[in-house]
Amino acid sequence: MLPEKNEFPIIQIEIAKIKFLNPRTRNKVVHEEIKESIKKRGLSKPISVRAIDEDDFKYALICGQGRIEALVALGETIIPAIIRDVSEEDAYVMSLVENIARRRPRSNELLQVIKDMKIRGLSDSEISEITGYSSNWVSSINMLLDKGEHKLLSAVERGNLPLYLAVQFARCETEEAQDILTEAYDKKLIKSRDIIKIKHILNQRTVGNKGAKAAGFYYHKPSKRMTAEELIELYENSIAEHKSVYN
Repeated sequence: MLPEKNEFPIIQIEIAKIKFLNPRTRNKVVHEEIKESIKKRGLSKPISVRAIDEDDFKYALICGQGRIEALVALGETIIPAIIRDVSEEDAYVMSLVENIARRRPRSNELLQVIKDMKIRGLSDSEISEITGYSSNWVSSINMLLDKGEHKLLSAVERGNLPLYLAVQFARCETEEAQDILTEAYDKKLIKSRDIIKIKHILNQRTVGNKGAKAAGFYYHKPSKRMTAEELIELYENSIAEHKSVYN
């Protein structure tokens, strides 16, 4: 069945009457590319807005900030637009869907988008559907955001740390333990399969174990920060001690 034509008629509206609800910082190179494309070929796609009733504005932007900025730079004051009859929340989701579908945002932008959607009450499954990422991935990101794990998130953003390891590190008892694990992983001193056991050693070392002896050392609260190399030595000694007991 063919879609109905002119379901959403295109009209010309004044750019000055459009309100930007969630303005984005535009990369200068991308801005110039959009401007040059419009200058050569014209505007290939109208923007989307919804009607509002304010003293200074008649429309709220849904999609098309880059196109508006490019036309303004070219001296235009009118732009083709489609007026959508949707709520503010639906307009926000529509804006996200278009921007994510049109270009994969940078990791820090994506994290902010996910945080905003969570604040607006969207579930992990809804965020998953919008972003195209799995529900487990979204849940992990939200867990890190909720815990305020900015260092770990930054490591994930830079590509220095896989997300699943960031989640494991976030479950450490202290930030110091996280830092040691991150350092050890960054130096390639530990393998992924050893993370849980090493994290257990760190957590026990941090909280203490009432003087119980295990793995060749006494658990106690440390007086100084352990280095990544000392952690690996401790782990290897633990393995050796375990083997000597059971062999």
